[in-house]
Amino acid sequence: MHKAHPLAAAVILSVSAIESMAQSAALEEVIVTATKRAESLQDVPVTVNAISAATLQDAGVVDLTDVAQLVPSLTVSTNLSPFATGIRIRGIGTSQNSIALEASVAFVVDGVYMGRSGLGMSDLTDIERVEVLQGPQGTLYGKNANAGVVSVVTKNPSFEETEGYVEATLGDYDLQQYTGSVTGPINDQFAYLAAANWRQQDGWLENGTGQDQMSEDDWNVRGKLQWLPTDDLNILLTGSHVDRDDRCCAADAEQTDALLGLLAANNLPVPKNDAYDWKNNIDQSSEFTMTSDTVIVTVDYEMEKAQLTSLSAWNQYEYKSSADADRSEFDVLVFIDDKYTGNAVSQEFRLTSDLDGPFQYLGGLYYLHEENKRDNPQPFTFLGNDIITVGSVTFGPTIGLVAAPGDSIATQSKFETDAYAAFGQTTYSFTEDWLLTVGLRYTAESKSVDGFAETFSTAPAANIPGLPTFVDLIAPPGVQDEKLEKDGFTWLASLRYFVNADTMVFLSAATGTKSPGFNNPGSPLGSEEFSEETTNNYELGVKTQLLDDRLKLNATAFYSDFDDLQFLAQNPIGAGTFISNAAQATTQGVDLSFTALPLPNLILDGGLQYLDAEYSEGELQVFDVVFAPDWSGSLAATLVLPIAQGNGYLRTDYSFMGNHYTNPTYQAPETKQDREQVNVRLGWRNETWDAALWVKNATDESYSSLAASPFVLTGMRAQFLQPPRTYGVTVNYQF
Repeated sequence: MHKAHPLAAAVILSVSAIESMAQSAALEEVIVTATKRAESLQDVPVTVNAISAATLQDAGVVDLTDVAQLVPSLTVSTNLSPFATGIRIRGIGTSQNSIALEASVAFVVDGVYMGRSGLGMSDLTDIERVEVLQGPQGTLYGKNANAGVVSVVTKNPSFEETEGYVEATLGDYDLQQYTGSVTGPINDQFAYLAAANWRQQDGWLENGTGQDQMSEDDWNVRGKLQWLPTDDLNILLTGSHVDRDDRCCAADAEQTDALLGLLAANNLPVPKNDAYDWKNNIDQSSEFTMTSDTVIVTVDYEMEKAQLTSLSAWNQYEYKSSADADRSEFDVLVFIDDKYTGNAVSQEFRLTSDLDGPFQYLGGLYYLHEENKRDNPQPFTFLGNDIITVGSVTFGPTIGLVAAPGDSIATQSKFETDAYAAFGQTTYSFTEDWLLTVGLRYTAESKSVDGFAETFSTAPAANIPGLPTFVDLIAPPGVQDEKLEKDGFTWLASLRYFVNADTMVFLSAATGTKSPGFNNPGSPLGSEEFSEETTNNYELGVKTQLLDDRLKLNATAFYSDFDDLQFLAQNPIGAGTFISNAAQATTQGVDLSFTALPLPNLILDGGLQYLDAEYSEGELQVFDVVFAPDWSGSLAATLVLPIAQGNGYLRTDYSFMGNHYTNPTYQAPETKQDREQVNVRLGWRNETWDAALWVKNATDESYSSLAASPFVLTGMRAQFLQPPRTYGVTVNYQF
């Protein structure tokens, strides 16, 4: 792996990079666009992890979960569906189980903000690089970049010559993946790029009572057309489509003794009761289907001393999910075809100066309109025939008073957002060695929600005024029609000092915000608003290039305080969540990273983070911040040796997270765990062919990316596990 963190920046080098460096015996320069202009990674006063296209391939990266193995500060977890993905940086982030909840880490594709983190879980095809920006980035990236940014940059068309590749991967669990890309000129003014990916794999979570879970059947395509009508004008049209049909996302579970006794009494299979054995027993398969489309138009006009950029984007998605909410063989509670749709339109104009002279500037205007709907008018939650049998264990015979088989819930909601922003940033060079950067952003935002929750019950309580039924407790009925408006500023300031050509020291301060909003119709708190989340962040960092560019060593010390931190709270009856605010939280720590080239054919790369995260006020003071271990890190080694008119290579990746909470609602405090993972890749390549054997999770480590709260009726504790050991072969042909 090649990681050259700026500050804690991990720049991960590839086998092909090592081959070229063998000629010069020096590490390559890495260019990033973290500040919305192309700059050397070692020169930007931001903590950035930059992962190259070749490294994504060499590390076998499929989605953002794999990216997190390469970046110690980044955590990615998925629970009910890929759209409930939580992206966290330095322990701060949220699982987007609700369309009412926005992310704390902005997810950006080709400069375009994507409102739902799940839109990036399976579309890492033909990527130029992934940049992970740590700390608030509100000035340049706007709202919901409170903890940082994950920026995906896809490859652009080539005007040089027609070129491309095809790649095939086969592996266990009947894995098949086929990827291809072709690019080239049409004439002097036009060039194109077309890329496609199809992936299919059987489920690795064994279901003793039905279909195995966690299978995949996904495909995506991306096309680009670039037009150069004049020497000064560049127009780029990008279109992409993603289609997913998965049995996701099921959990392994640990049952109570009472439930195990019920299983035996009803002649149902009694599980080993190990929540980490990649086995479950559910009567309703977890299903997830999704389509999404994105269109981006980028126009760059080169002026004498500046560049004018227009970035226009549209995206839409639709997905449905089904799940066994009680996660047992009993027919108690299921979700069927819970449907969500959404779309967004955004426009950004930027004026960016060149780098000549003591002053450099960047200024812009931004607009976003976003809609997200939960628009299934049919009941989607059902109580099954075993509700009385199982419920009696917890509630006794009174369960029959408030619940009956066939009881159900229907919800419908529509959330709309309009956001306007103006931003600017300028850098002044006092001397060649001292640079001061300041930036300011003003954002005005309006939000609205319109929806309802309705329950259907034949239980006796349904006919008794004032007595709620069980489904009323899960989702209190009501109608919602609310609006809010807010505006405010975010800012940044940084001071850089270039000690010499190889060392840069910087000091920075920045602020960020995460939007306020409303809970879903049917949440335990009804239409109650939750507050805006704000942060102040301070960093002191150093970036160095030593030993004739054979060693890059970077370090950052950081401190952040968060006010009204948003988090998921548990429905008191143990079914469902709602959004609340913690009073205050602080995170502080140190990021270290290095990339070393001790031999021309050997690269060593490492990253280490120490993190102290705590709630300083409020009801959560007794807990550590979730997904915030004291220590996390990664280490990689890549060795390249000449073999048979090509190069053989061996790459080993190791990553770990120390003990940390995995339950975002803190209802199961015993669910603390650590994790380690080892991935190995052995291959051979020349200018045309690349063939590799690989294994992921080589030690077959069983660990949970997220723990669900105990379900009220069964006391069951669910763990959303990462895959067991997998292996396969990948062959790539370039032309």
